This record gives sequence, structure tokens and C-alpha cells, in this order.
Amino acid sequence: MIWRLALRGLARNPRRTVVVLTAVAIGIAGCALTISINSGMAHQMVKTAIATELGHLQIHAPGFDADPELRILLPEGGVRASRALEDESGEGGDVRAWAPRVQGQGLVNSPRASVGVRVVAVDPEAEARVSAYAGSIVEGEWLGERAGRAVVGADLARRLRVDVGDKIVLSVQDLTGDLTGRAFRVGGVFKTASLAVNQSTLLIRIDEAQQLFALGDRISEIVVIADSDRDVAALRDQLVSSLGSSAEVRSWEELQPLLVYLVNAMDQMAWAIYGAVFIAMAFGIANVLLMSIYERTREIGVMMAMGMKPVRVVAVVMAESLVVTAVGLATGLGVGILCIWLLRDGIDLSRYAEGLEALGVGSVIVPVVRSNDLLAPAAMAVLAATIASAWPAIRVATLRPGEALRRV
Repeated sequence: MIWRLALRGLARNPRRTVVVLTAVAIGIAGCALTISINSGMAHQMVKTAIATELGHLQIHAPGFDADPELRILLPEGGVRASRALEDESGEGGDVRAWAPRVQGQGLVNSPRASVGVRVVAVDPEAEARVSAYAGSIVEGEWLGERAGRAVVGADLARRLRVDVGDKIVLSVQDLTGDLTGRAFRVGGVFKTASLAVNQSTLLIRIDEAQQLFALGDRISEIVVIADSDRDVAALRDQLVSSLGSSAEVRSWEELQPLLVYLVNAMDQMAWAIYGAVFIAMAFGIANVLLMSIYERTREIGVMMAMGMKPVRVVAVVMAESLVVTAVGLATGLGVGILCIWLLRDGIDLSRYAEGLEALGVGSVIVPVVRSNDLLAPAAMAVLAATIASAWPAIRVATLRPGEALRRV
């Protein structure tokens, strides 16, 4: 009977009920779409950082975390770490791929400009399995067997005013403190979703960097890609246990705490959006219920005079609130999911590409739906409906049948 009375109360003024249902549905759909785009941006920021600089994990020599300098190196090409990674790879392992790197600073001179760069020396074949550099070539080709070739970021090439095939000179300070240099030919130009990487990164072969920096067979780090994002924490613990004090193993969260902060800030922004939408929704529901009660005061008085307890009348009011919310929530989530599906190929924001690249986001943002992004609006909608019905329910509970019967 409670639900029947609730539906009858809502049907008494269908126009007003439809308006509130529409408002709730639009708010829920807008929340779902906005948060999915927000999640897509955060996901792409993390994906870009992992695919260019960080990987899922990095292995360094002890002391690198406190003093990330060229002199802190893994001995013998990271043999012990490589053996540990081999044990964790293959069928049933948590490691998909890994690659050695040497990182340093240098100055690149072209016939037209000089620019300070971050030198990243890689094993071309192994690097292609752990990063997006090889797949981001827009001119020329990826590093191969030919010696004396360098791959530069698109913005760095523009700053140096060089094209594929042009000669550049890389000057560095080697491990002994001496200044040294070598000429390279620009073999390729890459463009990633990260503006910082495009502006300042120069890639060369790892054997040439070891000779240039006078490192012998030592390397700066090993970049590791886990089999899945869920395996990163477990893999880190396994490698820490295997390597002990001989190496430092750090996840991308530890390597880039600022990125973690940005992602968390975007999640907090999602809750702010939820709060704004549901406060507005609560006022709308409360208004509908108050008007419904005002119009039915005499009817409610008759029911109470006939023996209907105030508790049951309060239950009718709350049922009306839940019905409006449930229908609006279902409609809104359906519309929101449909919009997200229609945008499954991404939203082209190429006119804002430069600003997005500064955040590590590409020009095409693909909305990402997480389970929490659907569960949170549902939970908050029920909470908002409960709170919104509290005031009208109190008004009903305090009605006196005699006074209610005298209302016109």
C-alpha cells in the first residue's frame, strides 16, 4: 500500500514529477560523462608517463634515490637484476619486458642552435618492448644497428632547427669529469603525448653512450613493464626480496609523486562534482515532496484520522523520494553510458594539444569508465534522496489530523 500511495502521489501532478525526473537524469548523466572524461585524462597521464620515462618499475643502484647522478650505476650491466627479472618472466610470471638504460645530461649543438638535453641511451630492440618511443617516430626511423644515429623529440628538433639526416654534436661530462663529445646524425624524430619529453629528450644507442660517458659495461637503470597494472605492487615486493640491498626497486608512484598527486586531485574534483549535483538534486526532490504534501494535506489528515500511523505516512513520503530518485538514476546512468559509448573513439581536442601535452595528455581523450564512477553516483543519489525526504517527512509527522482536515 505504501508504494501504491507513493506512485499515486507522484502521478497527481505528472508535469512536476517529470520535470524533477528529467533534472535528476540530466545531473546523473552529466556526472557519469564528466567523470569518465576526467578518468580518461588521468589514465592517459599515467599511461604516457609509464610509456615514456617511468615504466611500471625501475631498478637502480643503492643510493640513486637520494642522489640521482650519473655516477650511481648498476655494475656489470645489471646482471643480478636481469637474472631476477628472468625468474619473474615467462609463463606465470609477472614481468612482460624490461630494458637497460643509461641516463645523463648533455649539450647538443647544431649549425643553428645549442640546447641542453636529457640523454637517454637504450638498447633499441629491448626499448621497443617497454616504451612508446619506437612507435612514436614521425620522421625517419627508430634506432637500429647503424652507429652514430640519434633520435630526437619533435620539439627539440624544432628548437635545434634540424631535420632527418642533419649532423649534430653531443657534448657531455663523462664519469671521470672530463668534457667529451661525439657527432651524430639525426636518424629519426619522435612525438609523444608528453611535451617535456618532446622538448628535451635525445635517444642514442646504449653502447655508444657507455663509451661516451666512460661507463664501461655499467648502466643507470633497468625499466620494467609488469604483465598488468594489478601485478606491479606484488612484482615490486618480489624483486625487493630477490635483490635485497644490492639494488633499489621503485614503482612509478614512488618515482613521480607529483603525478600521483595530480591523479588524486582529479579524483577529489570528481567528488566535488558529485556534491554539487546531488545538493541541487536534493533541493529539487524536497521541493516536489513539500508541494505534494501541501496539496494533499487534507487527504493525509483523513488517512491519519482513520488510524494510519504517522510512521506509515512518513514511509509514503520517503517512498516517493526513492521512486523519483530510482527512475532518474536509471535513466541518467543509461543516457550517460550511451554517451560514453558514442565517444568510445575519443574526443578530439587537437586545438588544445599544446596545453594537454604539458600535462602528458594526448590530443584525443578516450573516456574511461571505472566501477566506482557508476557506484558512487548511485550511492550518493540514494543518500541525497533520503536526506531530501527528511524535511517533508518531519512536516508530515507533525501534522495533527484535526488541523489537516480544516485545510482547503
